[in-house]
Amino acid sequence: MEIVSIGPVAGGPAALEKEMSAVASRLSGGKVAILYLPIDSDHGAYLRAAEEGLGGPVVGATTGGAAFTERGVTRHQPVAAVLGGPGLAFEVGVATGLDREAKVAVAEGVRPVVEAARSHASRSHALITLADAFACDGEVLLRAVADSTPPHWRLFGGTAGDDWRFSGTRVFARGEVLENSAVMLGLFSNSPPSLVTRHGWCAAEGSAELTVTGVDGNRLLTLNDQPAAKVYQSELERLGLLRPGEDLVPVMAKHELGAKTVFGSELKIRAPLGVDADGAVRLASTLPPGTVVRVVTASADGLIDAATELSRRALEPLAGSAVRGALVFDCAARLQLLGERYGEQVAAFQGGRHFPMVGMTCYGEIARFGGSIEGFHNTTAVMAAWG
Repeated sequence: MEIVSIGPVAGGPAALEKEMSAVASRLSGGKVAILYLPIDSDHGAYLRAAEEGLGGPVVGATTGGAAFTERGVTRHQPVAAVLGGPGLAFEVGVATGLDREAKVAVAEGVRPVVEAARSHASRSHALITLADAFACDGEVLLRAVADSTPPHWRLFGGTAGDDWRFSGTRVFARGEVLENSAVMLGLFSNSPPSLVTRHGWCAAEGSAELTVTGVDGNRLLTLNDQPAAKVYQSELERLGLLRPGEDLVPVMAKHELGAKTVFGSELKIRAPLGVDADGAVRLASTLPPGTVVRVVTASADGLIDAATELSRRALEPLAGSAVRGALVFDCAARLQLLGERYGEQVAAFQGGRHFPMVGMTCYGEIARFGGSIEGFHNTTAVMAAWG
C-alpha cells in the first residue's frame, strides 16, 4: 500500500486533474483518492477533474475551514490523498437519507463494503467515514457504522465542515456532491494503521458545573432546568469568554461542553452546532440527561503539545521503519483557537519525521478501535499512520 499527498493545489480544477494524472501514472494497481475542498469552491468541477485525472473513484468532504498536507495548510485550495499500490484493495459505500433513518441508511451503505472485504485475504480492515455534519447525531452515526461492521475493524474519519458558517456541509462519492449523506471507504490490506486520538482541552478556570436536564436527540434542551442556550450564554459571559453583542454560536464552538468520563481526567467534549428558536442548543452528538458538564477551553501551546503527543504515540509503533503516510482528522475548533499558529500544529503532526500526510478540519471526529467504547469525538485530533 502506498499513500501520495497532493496539494495544496493552485490553478483550479485543471491543475488538480493534472496532478492526479501524474500520481496515477506512478502507482500500480487500483487507486482511490480522498479529496478535501473549501465550502465555497466549485465542488462538482473539482470532483470531475479529480476522477478524470485519477481514472478511479474519488471520495471526500468539505472542510471546517482548512485542509493540509506535509507541504502546508490551505483555506482556499484543494488537497487530496491518493491510496494505491500493491497489497491494497478497497470498496466505496454511500449512505443517503441520514436525516430520516440513519441506522437503516448506514447499514445499506456499509453492506457492499463488508461484502467486498470477504473476497480479500487481508489482515487489516479499516473503514473511513465522511459524513454531513448536520444530517444526524454523531453517536447515532458511529453506532450504526459499528453495528454494520465486524468488531475487529478500525473505524475512523470525520464529519464535513463549512468554514464556521454552520449552515450546510457536503460529502462526495461516485461523481456526486451529497447532502444528508455519509461516504464509507473500506481499505483492505496487510498493513494495519496505527490509530491514536488526543484533544488537549480542559475545563475553563472557574467554570461552574451544569447539569443536563433535558435532551431530544442531539438537541440540548435545558441545563439546570433552564433553556440551554440561555444558561450557556450566561456562563460564557461570566467567564469573560463572550463579549456583549458577540455572536454566540462561534464562541460556543471554541468553548464547548466537557463531561467527565471513566478514563480518568480525560473529558468527553461535545460541540455546539447551532441554537434553535426555542433556546435549545444543537450538538454534534447527544449528552445523556444527568450528565454534569463544564465549559472547556484550551491554549495554543496546549493544543500544539497535544498534537506532538498524538504523533509520538501514532508513530511509535512504526519506529525503525519508513512511514508510508498518514491521514489526520482535526477539529475545526482547534483551527479557530490556534489561528495563525495552526501551521505549528500541522508541523507537530509530523513528529520530526517527513512522510506523506493529508488532513482536514472537521465538525466531529471518529476513532473506534481495539474494543474502545468512546468513538465519536469533538475538539479532537485523530491520526491514522501506516508503516
